[in-house]
Amino acid sequence: MRIIRLTAAFLCFHTGLTFALSTEEQINHYINQVEIPRLSEIYSEAEIRITLNNLAALNYLPECEDEAIQISNQRPEAIKRTNYEISCNSPAWKSYIPVTQEILIPAIKTTTPINRGQVITQSNTDIGDVDISSLRGQVYTKKNPPYGLIASRNLRINTFITDALVDQPTLVKKGDLVLITASSGTIIVRMNGVALENGVKGQQIRVKNTSSERIIYAKVVTDSEVLVNY
Repeated sequence: MRIIRLTAAFLCFHTGLTFALSTEEQINHYINQVEIPRLSEIYSEAEIRITLNNLAALNYLPECEDEAIQISNQRPEAIKRTNYEISCNSPAWKSYIPVTQEILIPAIKTTTPINRGQVITQSNTDIGDVDISSLRGQVYTKKNPPYGLIASRNLRINTFITDALVDQPTLVKKGDLVLITASSGTIIVRMNGVALENGVKGQQIRVKNTSSERIIYAKVVTDSEVLVNY
């Protein structure tokens, strides 16, 4: 659900009341017709909230004789704060109104404290809404969960999980027996080996062929298989 939250302001002078409300309505229309759709295209699953600040300042602007004022976002790339430029041709004037944006996306957060090195699973996480401006790193979502990864540090309850807070788990440990798969085109050869160091998925590690005792570098595929490409 999309929500626009506008900051209310008391307008003290009756002479400026009609104009201030009219200008606010035009900005409100701009938000609904331009800014909300634009941000929703970028953040497809987000709830967009836009707050206009310092609305009382609109009361001091000259009345615009044109049918509509011109409105533009001065920082369309902004996530948190921007300014809308509002202007009139007759009489000619220009002003700016500060804007605060909240872009809330459903993301995965901890439901219990998670210790460093502990595996992240569905049982210790849940979905919650988070403002992306408060995050560092890429957040994990239902479509891209962090399940199976391990915490790179101690995580408090209600911490939204990003790629900066997780590591790949160690699949192969030094001394583990592994199956070495060597492939070259359509030819595939498999042999037994021993891992000479720890490795995470996709990492190149040293492995010793137990038959030839030759030491090679192979990529970790699973917790029991490494791959060599020739």
